[in-house]
Amino acid sequence: MTRILTSAFLDDPVWGPSFPDRATRPQVAGAYWRFMVGEALRFSESRVLDIARDDEDGPAEAGERGTLRAVSVWYPPGEDEISAEAHPAYDALVGDLLDTEAAAALERAGAQFAEARPSEPHAYLTLLGVAPEARGGGYGMGLLRAALARYDEAGIPTYLESSNPANDVRYERLGYRPHAVVELAGGARVQTYWRDPRAAS
Repeated sequence: MTRILTSAFLDDPVWGPSFPDRATRPQVAGAYWRFMVGEALRFSESRVLDIARDDEDGPAEAGERGTLRAVSVWYPPGEDEISAEAHPAYDALVGDLLDTEAAAALERAGAQFAEARPSEPHAYLTLLGVAPEARGGGYGMGLLRAALARYDEAGIPTYLESSNPANDVRYERLGYRPHAVVELAGGARVQTYWRDPRAAS
């Protein structure tokens, strides 16, 4: 999961500049995403698309081993990305990985995203990434559709932040509607999206 997320967000309009040193970005971003994946795996919401399973069994549970094509990192309603107990470790990690200016920018961005999140209960898609060798195959949206079918059945709305405008139309095709725009200090504008659950047909 860390490998896919590191690659998927390496040149992302929001997450790329969060790790400003191009020479060390893969290593720094990898350490950051590994921590965030660890926090997400406190729950059973996240899903991966496994090359050995996707044709016959559907998306694998996060944490199962195999050659992964896509990763979706979800949080259930009412849960934060970083647990209260993990905040000191998170702060220490960011302090080790980034200089003071970059760490402060990351903290500000996190606060803005938290403020923009709706107060209504929802499942939160924080990250959706596809392996470099699998891009263009529809795997990311397929993984997202599988998750949405599950949340639709449970009657749970979902929410996400689109860090790359190129993906906005894909989300809108799946029923997401614009919620708010987060304007970051570096000039990036992030469209956030809300999706009400659909009744089963």
